[in-house]
Order: sequence, then C-alpha cells, then structure tokens
Amino acid sequence: MPPAAQIREALQRVVSSDAFARSERARDLLRYLVEQDLAGHADRLKGYSIAVDVFGKDASFDPSTDTVVRVQAGRLRELLQQYYAGEGAHDLVRITVPRGSYVPLYVAADDDAALAFPETASVETPAEEGQVTSLSPRISAADGRRSWIAYGFGALFLAGVMVGTVLQWGGGSKAVPEVQAADVPSVPQAMKSGPSSVRQQLPAIYLKVAGKSEAAETLAAVFRRGLAGFDTVSFIAREPDSLSGSTHPKTDFVFTLKSDADDVVHIELQNIASGTVLLSRNLEVKDRPQNQIEDEVADLLTSVTPVSGILFAGVAQDGAETPLIRCLILNELFYRNPNATAHQEVYACLQEFVTGELTSSLAYSELAGLHMQAIAARYEHLKDASEAQALAFARMAVQFGPNSPYAHRSMGYVLSRSSTPDEAMRWTRKAYELNMFDLGMAASYGYELIFDGLYDEGTPILKRAVQAASAHPPWWDYGLALGQLMRNELREAANAVSVLSASPRAHYRALRLVVAHELDRQSEVEGLLEQIRVGNKSFVADPLGFFRRGLYPEDLTERLMQSLTHAGLLDAS
Repeated sequence: MPPAAQIREALQRVVSSDAFARSERARDLLRYLVEQDLAGHADRLKGYSIAVDVFGKDASFDPSTDTVVRVQAGRLRELLQQYYAGEGAHDLVRITVPRGSYVPLYVAADDDAALAFPETASVETPAEEGQVTSLSPRISAADGRRSWIAYGFGALFLAGVMVGTVLQWGGGSKAVPEVQAADVPSVPQAMKSGPSSVRQQLPAIYLKVAGKSEAAETLAAVFRRGLAGFDTVSFIAREPDSLSGSTHPKTDFVFTLKSDADDVVHIELQNIASGTVLLSRNLEVKDRPQNQIEDEVADLLTSVTPVSGILFAGVAQDGAETPLIRCLILNELFYRNPNATAHQEVYACLQEFVTGELTSSLAYSELAGLHMQAIAARYEHLKDASEAQALAFARMAVQFGPNSPYAHRSMGYVLSRSSTPDEAMRWTRKAYELNMFDLGMAASYGYELIFDGLYDEGTPILKRAVQAASAHPPWWDYGLALGQLMRNELREAANAVSVLSASPRAHYRALRLVVAHELDRQSEVEGLLEQIRVGNKSFVADPLGFFRRGLYPEDLTERLMQSLTHAGLLDAS
C-alpha cells in the first residue's frame, strides 16, 4: 500500500478533476471511503453507514428498498474509469472501488510497484484503534514452531482421504512452475469479478430448522452467529430451496436442527447432492447456560468448517474440489509439514487463483503468510521475497474482507515478524473477536498472549479453548500449563501437563518436571530427571538458549530456569 500522504494527494487530484466537477455526490462519497479506510475504519464501509454519513439518510434507511448507495457507487466507479482513461492516465497512484465492496484499493501505475512500496509504508490498525505504525524490515528470530502456531494452523489434522486426494493432484513427478516474487499479481487482474463468484468456490452451508420448538430456534440463532464468522465456508442462513441432489453441486451442505421438545436438539450435517450424513449429534439445550451451549457449538463448528475439518474431507472424498479448495488443502498440508516443495506448489496454486477471474480475501491471507514463511526459511524459489510484499498481500486481504478473521490474523502474523508486536497483537485480537466460535483461533490468540507475558489475559482464553474442544493438539495444553504456572495455579497446571506424558519432547518434559517439583512430587521428579538426562541431552546442555530462541518472556524463562535448577536438572552455578 502506498503511504497515506500519496493516497491523499491522489484523492485530491481526482476530486479536483474535470471528470468529477459536476458530481458533488461522487466527490463526497470518494472522500468518505478513502478517509474512513485510512483511519482504519474499513469495517464501517457498509451501505447503511454510507447512506447515513454521506447522503443524510435517517435511522430508518433500508438498503433493500433504497438503492441510493448502490447507484452512487456505480456512478463513482464509472467516473473513476473515465478519469484514469483521460486526465489521470499518468497518475502514479490510482484509487479503485472494486465491485462487491465499498473498500477502496490503491494501485500503482506500475504493476510491480503496487506491491513493492518502501518498507516504511504505513499500516492501519484494526478499526477500533485508528492509529498508524510503520513496518520495520527486521524479521523476528522466533523459531519456526512458534511462527506457524501463531498463524493458527494445526488445530485438527486432515483426514487421511484428503492427503490421498491431494497427493493425486500433485503427483510425485509433477514439475512445479518456478515462482518469483516479481510475479506477484497486479491488482487490476485480480479484480475481474466480485465476491459472489468466490462464494461458489467454497463449500456452502445451509441451515434448516425442522419443527418449531424453542430449543431448536435457540440453537439456530447460535449456529447463525457461529457459521457467519468462518471464512472457509459460504454460509447461507436459510434452508435450501430443494434437497434434491440434482439441483445442488457436491460442495453444498445443510445443517438440520430438529427437536420435538424443548430439551434436546438433534443436529445433522448432510451433503445435499449425495445425501451422505457427515455428522449426527444430540445437544441438550434446556436449563443450560448460554455460554455452555455456545462452547459446544464452537467445538462442533471447529471440527467441521476449517480446512482440516470433516467438511473439506467430504469434498475431497467426493472429488468435488474447486480451484480454491484445492489450494487451501495444499496450504494446510504445507503447514503440517513445512518444506520447499510443498511451499512452492501451494504458492503457485494460490497465485494462479488470484491472477484469474476471481478475488478472494482468504487467498490473499494465505499468500501473505506463505510469503513470510519464504523469508524465514529462505526458500530459493521465492528468494526475492520481502516484508513489503507480504504486507501488500495482507492489506489486500483486509480490503477484500474488512470483517474477515483470517484477513486480520494474516495482518497480525505479518506484523508479528517485524518490530511492531503491539500492532500485531491488536490485529490478532480483532481476528479473535470477529469469530469467537473458532477454537483454533482462540487457542492461537491465548497462546500468543501468554508468550507476550499477558498471563492473566491469555490463560482464560486458552483454557476455554482446551475445555470446549473435544480434540486438540498438545501445544494447547503446554501453553495453558505455562500460563497457569505463572498464575500459581499449580494443580491446574499439573492437570494440563498430564496430557503431555506420552511425548518425548524436551520442553514438555521440562515443564512437567517444573510442575512436579513445585508441587513437591519427589518420585515424579526423579523419574522425569532420568528421562530428560537420557533422552534430551541437547536441551540439558543449553535450556536457557532454548527458551530464548523460542522468545519466552523473561519472567517465565527465569521461573523455569530456577525450578529446573532446584529440581536438580542443572548445576546451581
């Protein structure tokens, strides 16, 4: 993104031009869109807000019957096209308003320059912050383990059938095209159609309520709020017009909520085309607190809607992958096993997608993360990768999806690898707030808070994710135990680390040793000392280096080192 000063100069040239001279409404609308966006309020750019703020409509404005905003936005796009075809043909920065969105994009006249502005280019904070911070060129030295965990992947592993399907796509001997940083797509190519086309690239979920019980209606309201927050599916908040397989593609699914009483609701997830039932569960609603109901729905949706969930597994099994679904599955496989070949294939897949006929906030989000991975791992196929280009991808993700949790998480991830940790945390917090039903997102956010030393804030969030999820990876328990240790909740920490007993990883064993020592469980301490001395010799040689490389907070590092010393693992000197 160009610096804000350049954008405002470009704005002034446009509104002062002959093309806009006779349209005060277009001038007012463009000024409003740009200034709101630069102030970090992109999520406010909705039809209702524009009608009230720009065109003086009152609170009774109904965008479904009053088309003033859509008409004026269409007129604005026509005038911009007219301006850049004539007197603005040589402008260095162009302002566009893509169809399907009111969030402006800023494009350099030189396609490559559009994604290669200096590293001091400003980045707006999430909507509620409204501040501007510069992106530093420095890359954090955090180890790879934490970098992809922070990005929120790995909550659940792909089903085996998905792995098999993707391997058939890739083919062991298939040549992967060379991808260079200079090949980053220009914005105009990526804006040939609106978001509605992208929705057809993702699995669609309908919602059907069978019967008229209060329990089913209550649960349906929770499902609507939950499903609306997941970027990986297209949620259609009504029942399908028909359940006939002949009228629906294999990527269409329906959640049916059925209850003949007001206590238990039967939940069923079905592929409309094949009739296959992917999930069947009963959920008790009567006399239960709302937060418990929401946590159960969060657990269910976290197992269904992410790329690692059963929905994408079903699509892969049926051979119904769209180009975007294929890219997302390749992306998930890369984060399960990061390597140059997998990175090159998924990067090429996503790049081909965004340079085609469609736009996708989700695709740009993943490209931003992959770009940062290329920098950290120094992949040869993307050796010219830069933070500025990763930032440009993240910025486009936010512009195409101003309310997208994935886009905000992407921006937070890019900034977390620079010298702006506070800025990164604000974006990550916004991602969490936009979809609190995604337990993987919640766990990542809580984990990051703990590793930033904010134990009182992060521990409850991570604890909720651990308790609500019916299955989760062990790093959730590890992070939770660290937070509980620093809050002196030793018995709770002991429960958390008990899940790690089967793992030979040094830091898991070390934390178990610390907790056992502080609870004065001497027999357990002796057993763990023997395991670590025999099986984790490199850790014993330099535990302080391990914690520092992992960017553990100083107070946490000091607590761990003291306990390991007092437990007898380290020499007191």
